[in-house]
This record gives sequence, C-alpha cells and structure tokens, in this order.
Amino acid sequence: MIEGLSCTCAMPLAWHPAQPDTSERQRLMREAALLLGALNQMESAHDLESGTTEGRRLERIEAKLDLALNLLARTLEPGSPPPPREVLLSPEFVEWEEARAPSGGTSLILELRPSEALPLTLRLPAVASDSPPGRARAHLESLSEALDEALYQFVFRRHRQAIRARV
Repeated sequence: MIEGLSCTCAMPLAWHPAQPDTSERQRLMREAALLLGALNQMESAHDLESGTTEGRRLERIEAKLDLALNLLARTLEPGSPPPPREVLLSPEFVEWEEARAPSGGTSLILELRPSEALPLTLRLPAVASDSPPGRARAHLESLSEALDEALYQFVFRRHRQAIRARV
C-alpha cells in the first residue's frame, strides 16, 4: 500500500544489514543531505525556461559542468553499480522487488544511485519492514531535518515529472 507522496524510479539499489553507531549515522545523513541537495539544485536549474540566448548559453555551460561532474564522480565511486530496478521512493520508506528480502526489524544501509547525471551512491540508514513475498520495504527513521527536507524535495520533483510525462 502506498501512503503519501512517492515516486517510482529506475535506479541501482543495494542493501546490507548494518547497525551504524550515532556518529556513523549522522555522517551518513550529512553526506546524503549534501548529495540530494546538490541533485535537487542541479535538477531544478534544468527546469527553468531557457528560451533566451543567455539561457541557451547557460545551458551549454551547465552541460559541460554536468559532464565534468559525471566524470569526476565515476572516478570517486569504486566498482560498478548494481543493475537498475524499479524503486518506490517516499520520504518515509523505500520499496523494491527482492527475492530475498531482509527480515522485518533488521537495521540496514540502503545504497541508491538516484541520478545518472551525478553517479554517486546515496547511503541511507533504514529499518526493514515485513513485506509480501518478492518485495522488500524499509522505513527511513530518525532522519536529520536537512536530509528529510532534501529527500522530500527530490521525491516531490520526481513525482511531478512523472505526472507531466503522463499528460
């Protein structure tokens, strides 16, 4: 059952059981908020109208910067990401198809790559929930205010893009 704001995105996702201590959890949330904040900023800049000559010039500069960031991010991330899968993302939970889902109550670290433009891994602390066979669901609990806001903005933008694509 889907509650509240959510979006379905194709993205690489991996998970592993982990119980980060308080300082590790805070570090993960700071890094996640920074990454999502940057993605939100980059994607919202692309939403602006660019009918003017100056707008087209800025688009070319942004495209070059996006390419440079992409290449830099690839060198920073070791290995290749897992294959993309359909992920239901909400500010409160993440749900995906999984043959061997984690048991309810298991502390996890979710690893997602929410953008091809900036292929860095978003690591989120979560707790697995009981889910139907073939599905996995994890709740995002006790997120920092900055991460909660950045995640909400990200999900809202993706939700809005999906609605525009259907029209």
